[in-house]
Amino acid sequence: MTKTVLIVEDELFVALDIQDIVEAIGCDVDGPYQTVTEALGAVDRHQPDCAVLDVRLLDGEVFPAADRLRDDGVPLVFHSGHVDERDLKGRYPDALLCPKPSAPVELRRVIERALAARR
Repeated sequence: MTKTVLIVEDELFVALDIQDIVEAIGCDVDGPYQTVTEALGAVDRHQPDCAVLDVRLLDGEVFPAADRLRDDGVPLVFHSGHVDERDLKGRYPDALLCPKPSAPVELRRVIERALAARR
């Protein structure tokens, strides 16, 4: 069964780069979603195997969606230029962080690690 990665990213070109990485790994993509509202709707519809999340979105910070995903046991990858490592690790101790900008090979490694951690 093919795994699915949820992408929540409001910058189109960054979202497309993430999508290319996820598809190169052999996974399906859910998204990209540009808002917290869209992300919450996606989480209501189905549960991904992993989520790649930007922190600041068009309608606020991603944390309501991240909380729901975490509570459902979905591995989280925060890919953002606004990563406060101490804060994120306090809120999401199991999350992986990949600050922007990062090399595609590094983001791919982090996503693969998150997929391997899926409970």
